Amino acid sequence: MTSVWGLGAFFAPETIAIIGASADETKIGGRPIRNLRLGGYRGQILPINPGRDTVQGLRAYPHLGDVAGPVELAIICVPAAQVPAAVADCVAKGVRAATIFSSGFAEVDAAGAAEQAKLVATASRGGLRLLGPNCMGTINTGVGLLGTFTSVIVNDPLPAGRISIASQSGAFGSHCLALMRKAGLGVNLWATTGNQCDVEVGDFLEYMAADPGTGTVIGSIEGVHDARSMIRAFEIARENRKPVIIMKVGRSEAGAAAMTSHTASLAGSDAVFDAVLRQHGVHRARSIDELMDVAYACSLGRFPTSRRLGIVTVSGGVGVLMADAAADVDLDVPPLPDDAQQRMKALVPFAGTRNPLDVTAQILANPGLIEPMFSTLITEGGYGSVIAFLSHLGLNPQVVAGLFPGLTRVAERYGDHFLAVSVLAHPDTRAALEKMGYAVFEDPTRAIVAIDALARFAEAFAKVPTPVAVAADMPRVTPGAIYSEYEAKALLRSVGVPVPDERVAASAMDAADAAQAIGFPVVLKILSPDIVHKSEIGGVILNIEDREAASAGYNLLQTRAAAAAPNARIDGVLVAPMIADGVETVLGVVRDPVFGPVVMFGLGGIFVEI
Repeated sequence: MTSVWGLGAFFAPETIAIIGASADETKIGGRPIRNLRLGGYRGQILPINPGRDTVQGLRAYPHLGDVAGPVELAIICVPAAQVPAAVADCVAKGVRAATIFSSGFAEVDAAGAAEQAKLVATASRGGLRLLGPNCMGTINTGVGLLGTFTSVIVNDPLPAGRISIASQSGAFGSHCLALMRKAGLGVNLWATTGNQCDVEVGDFLEYMAADPGTGTVIGSIEGVHDARSMIRAFEIARENRKPVIIMKVGRSEAGAAAMTSHTASLAGSDAVFDAVLRQHGVHRARSIDELMDVAYACSLGRFPTSRRLGIVTVSGGVGVLMADAAADVDLDVPPLPDDAQQRMKALVPFAGTRNPLDVTAQILANPGLIEPMFSTLITEGGYGSVIAFLSHLGLNPQVVAGLFPGLTRVAERYGDHFLAVSVLAHPDTRAALEKMGYAVFEDPTRAIVAIDALARFAEAFAKVPTPVAVAADMPRVTPGAIYSEYEAKALLRSVGVPVPDERVAASAMDAADAAQAIGFPVVLKILSPDIVHKSEIGGVILNIEDREAASAGYNLLQTRAAAAAPNARIDGVLVAPMIADGVETVLGVVRDPVFGPVVMFGLGGIFVEI
């Protein structure tokens, strides 16, 4: 069973059975029916309730087996003790997918985890995909499917859009819905996974990455069981030029412990998770504000053509603040060319013309300055994105009327660039700017973070994947074995990693002969699988210049090793060329409990602990 097999039934079923349906619209068993009808769901809603003939005006059925036709999706709203029977009924009926709202399983204790495992076993035997338990369901605004009990949906259906969200936490997913509605952002698909007994966030991310109606993907992750599905999702999204924004909790020790108790999720290394996201061009949001800011910026469909940022400001101090914020995220804020600066100076004699371009309060007297400022930054500065800080000017209708003609022409002329305005504005002014193609932010530093994320997306989309070459005959490594430096380097050499010409000496004469064959100067190192840090016992001698020094060095290393580590196994002395330049590095592999083997690379030598 592939990870995305059967997921379509959670988003576009033609029939939905509500097991535990309630006539009370405020109860968990009643809300999905109300929400489906509010959203305009065109499929068949089948309430299952043995105590009622009708539920919310719909014919009710005493048992799932009493439904005459096929059922694609079941929403299970009964107490935990009744869930096993409900899942068995779904299997018997041939239901394709089931969402379990009920809690009281792996998130509670070991007994709950055991019951949850039984649910999975029952479902897998019948080819039933399970979502949850302890989740809030799914949404597809395109077909009016609001299969959830979230209280975010009150009197109006959700606005449709191209942002899709997969969240392990139902409450967090609902919070995102509320924020999107407040910001005027439309949602396409939405799913919450709870305990992830079968379907995981990564599965939905993969589905959304391939979904034609999705333009931007948001994921909220607590724990990952199937790393492969998540990585596939990231790869598919990049191939389809879809930004992926991830909120991953559990970075701290306390956070990881709280996450485990909340959803019984396994916490891998947060550093490894970060590396996976960077490798696949995924943005990791560190706050909910950042998550929404980046999603909003992505929704405009424009991405910076480079990491070079041009800044226009009516405040020199805020311009400095923005330049500092850009430096924090490694956006480049290079100066305008000198001749362009001179022309800007001619327009505004008191302006700061380097970049940021400080137009001062002259913009009030001459709002038409905004057009040449933007145009010069783009055409002559070569900036991939430009942002203008206009403070509170968006609240002044007269100033807005003066600014709009120039801003309109800029947006029409430079639609391939990312254009942003940081301004306090009335809603109609903001909407008009967004219609032109500008991203509008109140906080300029938050805008800078969003621009950085979009620039990194653009770089990821442009990157051509490099095929990985795998050696045909990989050497066999014995698990748990300890290899000497010479043996370890022999393994590396066998798979194409370049290593120096090194030789093992078993006597002082061998050391002298090896040194002469390699060519002076050489370095001598004690060779023992039991002595890891050689320099700490004086086990390394540098700059051996002749045969006599090599012979004497061999004897000295044997003496030092015997004194410092009398029980160590000594395999001889390693003779190697003395390499004066280069950078010492450390290379290794660690096995992350979630993502498996991970390459570790960093500074070596005395800096290895850093």
